[in-house]
Amino acid sequence: TAYEIGVRLVGSEMCIRDRSDMAESPEASASSCSVDVHTHIFCWGENPEEGYLSENTRKMWKTRLILRFSGMLKESGETISEKMRNRLIRHIQTSGLDYAVVLAQDAVYREDGSRNDPDTHFYVSNDHVFSLAKECPQVLPGCSINPIRSDALQELERCREAGARLVKLHTAIQGVDPSRPEFDPFYKLANELGVVLMFHTGWEHSCKVVSQQFTDPLKLERPLDHGGPVIAAHCGTCAWYDKEQYYPRFVEMMNRYENLYGDTAIMASMNRWFSLLRMSREEDWLKRRILHGSDYPFPTARLPFLLRTGLFPRERKNPFDLDLLVKSSFKFGPGYAGQVLKLLGVEPSPPPPGA
Repeated sequence: TAYEIGVRLVGSEMCIRDRSDMAESPEASASSCSVDVHTHIFCWGENPEEGYLSENTRKMWKTRLILRFSGMLKESGETISEKMRNRLIRHIQTSGLDYAVVLAQDAVYREDGSRNDPDTHFYVSNDHVFSLAKECPQVLPGCSINPIRSDALQELERCREAGARLVKLHTAIQGVDPSRPEFDPFYKLANELGVVLMFHTGWEHSCKVVSQQFTDPLKLERPLDHGGPVIAAHCGTCAWYDKEQYYPRFVEMMNRYENLYGDTAIMASMNRWFSLLRMSREEDWLKRRILHGSDYPFPTARLPFLLRTGLFPRERKNPFDLDLLVKSSFKFGPGYAGQVLKLLGVEPSPPPPGA
C-alpha cells in the first residue's frame, strides 16, 4: 500500500497528505511537491462581508467572458459566489497540486486609515480564505493587508496567529506604494513574525487601478531592506502593448537582493506568453528563485505552447495541471514547483509507523 506523508504548516494546525513519491529529506520532499503560490478566489457580492466585485467590475467584458465560457455558471451552488468557491475547490482537489495558496484581496483605504468602499472594486476578506483552508486541506491561506489601514499591524498579527504565512499587497489596485517610509513598522513586524510578503509587480489589467507606477519592482527596495523574503508577483512583466516594461527592473532587483523571489502567475496568458521564454534564458542563479504561480482562474493559453504540450495533453482537463505543464517545460529548476514550501515554513513529517 502506498504510504502517505503528513505535511504540517509550522505554527498552524493546517496540514495535507502528500503523495507517496516524495523523497525522505525535507529539501528533496519540498522540491518534489507541486505548489501554486498565486491562486485567486472571487466573490460576486451576495455577502459583501466575505467579498465582492464592484458593479463596474462585474460589467467588464473580461468578467463576463470568464463567466460565460469557463462553465462557471454550470457549477453547483445557489449563488455565483458559491459556484466560484465550489469550482476552485473542485479544481484543486482533482489536480496534481499538493498545495494552492489562495489569496485574499484587501480594500482600498483613505490616507486617514479608513476603508474606502466606493473605490474598492475587488475585495475578498481574510476570513473567507481561512474558511476555504478549513474546508479544503490543500488550500494554504494567503492573506491580504493594505498597510494604509489604521489596524494593519493588528490584522497582520491576527492573520499570523490564525496560520497564515504569506500576505499579499496589491500595489496597483489597493493604491500601495511599497517605497513609503511609513510602512516600515508593517515590514518590520512581518519579518519578525516570519510572514512572506508578496507584492504585485507589472502593469495590472483585470481591474481599475490607483496607479500603475506603484507596480515598478524598483519600489520594493524598502521592504527588501528589512531582510525577509519578498515575492514579486509576475516578476514585473507587462503585456506586449503596455507603455512600460518592468521586467528588466525585476532582474536588476534580483541581482541586488538575495531575499527577492518572483512568481510566474499570468505568464502563460496570451498577452504575456513571451515572458516565460525570456525568463528561461536567464542565468541559473536567477531561475532558482522563480516560484510557480498560475493566477487562477485566469486561463492558460494553448496556442503559444502547442509545441511544448502537444495538441491534447491529459493535463488540459484541469487548469492547474495545464498551467504547471506549460511552465515546467521551460525548466526553471528542480525546485520550481515546490521550493516555496521552505519560505512558508512547511515541513514534511516522518512517515507514519508501519508505513
